Amino acid sequence: MEKKKITVKELAQKLGVSISTVSKALNDSYEISDKTKKRVRRLAEKYNYKPNRLAVNLKSGNTRTIGVILPSILSNFFTAVLYGIEQVTNEADYSIITCFSNESFDREVTYVDILSNGAIDGLIVAIAEETQIKKDFSHFENCIEEGNPVVMFDRVTKAIDCDKVVVDDFNDARMATQHLMDCGCQNVALVSAIDFLSVGKDRVKGFVSKVEETLGHVDREMIIRCSVDELEERLNQILESRLVDGFFAVDEDASLAICKVAKKRGITVPDELSVIGYAGEKLATNVAPGLTTVNQNGVSIGREAARIMLDRIESDKGPFTKKVITTTIERRASTQRKK
Repeated sequence: MEKKKITVKELAQKLGVSISTVSKALNDSYEISDKTKKRVRRLAEKYNYKPNRLAVNLKSGNTRTIGVILPSILSNFFTAVLYGIEQVTNEADYSIITCFSNESFDREVTYVDILSNGAIDGLIVAIAEETQIKKDFSHFENCIEEGNPVVMFDRVTKAIDCDKVVVDDFNDARMATQHLMDCGCQNVALVSAIDFLSVGKDRVKGFVSKVEETLGHVDREMIIRCSVDELEERLNQILESRLVDGFFAVDEDASLAICKVAKKRGITVPDELSVIGYAGEKLATNVAPGLTTVNQNGVSIGREAARIMLDRIESDKGPFTKKVITTTIERRASTQRKK
């Protein structure tokens, strides 16, 4: 029995023509007659021949592949960003290779080294938690020095000169805090389990800025910054020692912990406690009552990061850009205006 899949060389031998003729026929070159094209395509179809896309792209000096490194596979936000990236790259006939650092510095370094070794035309990345803590970004510097453009999004660093796509976490936090105040909250607390990340720090700064602007001072005891494992304990402590009528949760774990603790303590949301936080739409709409969230527009971030990357690949000119994506507040029952 003959092989179902063969090489372009074997196709040429069976047809009695050159490899160049087969290649040109499959690429619909004007140099090849329609009769020969039909012969070549008919035999290629018979043997299920498919050109090696990677080999073709490498020969042309362009892999038409973009690497994407995300900190987590479980995050609704990063899933939305990946969806946006895929939309744009697919439209441009580019492929993506997606890796997950799982917040590990070592994994991130490994993936950057693997991808930047000729497998991709550019890298889109959100920096891992451990990398931000270590403040070691040399693997990105090496990637850029090797000629690979890098686009960072959400979690970025000033230490690396490259294109960046972000949201304005500082002003988003001010907006979220103001929303709680507009709902009648007078004692607003902040809860964060991501204070080690740049986005977490900026959100705390925004909260402090808005409270100081409104009240003239900030009660530092109303700011909870801790690990995920400590969230429930710290929330119970503040609810026992402070009069709190509004919570601003700067990450999804904090949002969930607030809802869980409030329910256990018999605190009615939003009548006794208003809550605004960060969470994916599915989660926000399935908790009771529905959670008001800061919508980071992850799909838009992904689409913009991909567009910037494609522009950089096709024309590596001009200064680096920093695109700020507009966010919105998705109002749900957890911040229903108090009477």
